Amino acid sequence: MTLQDRITVSAEEMIQEMERKLERLRRFCYDGRYRALLGNTLMDHMEDWEDKIRSRRKDPFTIVVVGEFKRGKSSFINALLQEEIVITDVVPETVTMNRLSYGMHKNEAVLSGGRRLTLTDEELCRPALEKLMDEVGEPIRQLEIQRPNEMLRDIRIIDTPGLNDVADDHLETIVADAMAQADAVIYVYSVNAPLSRSEQLYIRYAILPQKYTKLFLVGNYSDTLATTEAWERIRQLMDKRISLLLPGERSYLISALDEICRVQGSARPCGELSEILEKEFSCLREAIAELIREKKTVIVADRMQRMMRSMSEELQNDLCNLEKGLEMSQNQIEEQRESLREGEKLQSQNLERACARIRASVEEMKKNATAWTEALIRRMEQENLQPYTVQDISQYYTYYCVELLQTAVQNCLELHREELLEQLSDISDDLGKGLAGAYAAGDRIRFCFRLNNKTWTRGDSITMAVTSLSGNAVINALADFVGSMTRKSEIEADKGALLANIRSKYPDLIREAGQNIENQYAGLYRSAAALLEEYYQGQIRRARETVAQYEEASVKQGEDREQMLQAVSELRKEIEALQKDSIFA
Repeated sequence: MTLQDRITVSAEEMIQEMERKLERLRRFCYDGRYRALLGNTLMDHMEDWEDKIRSRRKDPFTIVVVGEFKRGKSSFINALLQEEIVITDVVPETVTMNRLSYGMHKNEAVLSGGRRLTLTDEELCRPALEKLMDEVGEPIRQLEIQRPNEMLRDIRIIDTPGLNDVADDHLETIVADAMAQADAVIYVYSVNAPLSRSEQLYIRYAILPQKYTKLFLVGNYSDTLATTEAWERIRQLMDKRISLLLPGERSYLISALDEICRVQGSARPCGELSEILEKEFSCLREAIAELIREKKTVIVADRMQRMMRSMSEELQNDLCNLEKGLEMSQNQIEEQRESLREGEKLQSQNLERACARIRASVEEMKKNATAWTEALIRRMEQENLQPYTVQDISQYYTYYCVELLQTAVQNCLELHREELLEQLSDISDDLGKGLAGAYAAGDRIRFCFRLNNKTWTRGDSITMAVTSLSGNAVINALADFVGSMTRKSEIEADKGALLANIRSKYPDLIREAGQNIENQYAGLYRSAAALLEEYYQGQIRRARETVAQYEEASVKQGEDREQMLQAVSELRKEIEALQKDSIFA
């Protein structure tokens, strides 16, 4: 055993030491003399950091659960806690985020203006919440739920809205705020669409760069897999995909429904998979419990030190700017002002050029997607439907067309999103991260394909909205639903007339597909352009702050200059003390 192996760490003593260091920094913030010498920009930065660090000082170990809509995140949390706590019958318009913590049994809806609405357990359901939202006249952005659940004693769980929910101006901010509080992340996906390309991009660009303590990948809905062999095939597929994202990690293939039924003693839906899924969920629960045991005593110290390290780097940069400004003459300051003006023009030109490049790329992508999709529709048009019965064509063909086109366009988008992410990441990693988040909350894809025949009630048009890749189970369920409406006695007997009707609809389908592609790729460009503008405006803003610091320092003369140098030296010593003796990785 080495000497380092014999050294232990007291997290509480580490926290107390960091608190003392923050207190020493505080005197700089609230001493008028230091503010006058060091300037408002640096002092404001230091105050902002202190507020952020102290606001997270008392936070418990926080696990954030993320994933796309309809992936069973809430059901998974209920299964994990072995208690029906989080509502599961939601739509995106109902509730956006649930925060679960330990305490006496209590439910509160968070409203605007600091108001909170106490809820009964019976009101934790979609119809009651929708009624309450109508009565209070505003949406419920967040539920605060407390339970004396033993697993919650040492942690807080945040259940986030689906990443591909209906577009909401606040959605991206809500998810970003939740992720900012995360010490560990559980990403829930469906085994029926195991880690689609867009999900992999989100994990790669929006989650992994944050370097959270732990990322768990959880595949839900394993109860829909018919056999042990099917489950094993998905496991092998996930091992291959995860090896590229998180080498050495694994995914847990579970069924929240099965686990809830097991805990409640109800009939389980999994047949021969029951034993496998019970063991898999048990392994996942133990892995999470082990992480909590390992981190609950050190997570606050770990979190504070990581934040203080980031603060130190930013403040050191501010001090360098002040020292540089002290050495500048007024002529040099004017040169800096002129350089700033030229820099702003250059950044504006860079923004225009970057937007132009991205627009051209997206136009080329759209052109390719349109051509590929039209070629697919032309092949569909040539398909021989003669071997199928009129009833089968009437019941299934519309959904076949919609599913095929939805999958084709989804694949085009995922391919092109990855290309665009790489282009933006060449400019800045932050752009890749931002665009991955924007993709996760992307628009829905809609297609129309109409068959005017008597199998549809009164010849109504059928329009299907699909939000993500769907498996055959979805097609079959929809087909069964349509089939239940079929009146066999009124089925069109003339197959030739039905096939002619289908052929007549293909031009409309091509136009509909083209319009959907137009909308999707326009959204793709808007997201990228907004992020580019934010990035380059941020560059300009930081350049302005730097020149402002130069200006604040350059006016110091004689004794004031010496006092400022002394103040810079004193603050630097305190900041360097924060960077010494790093214990936590």
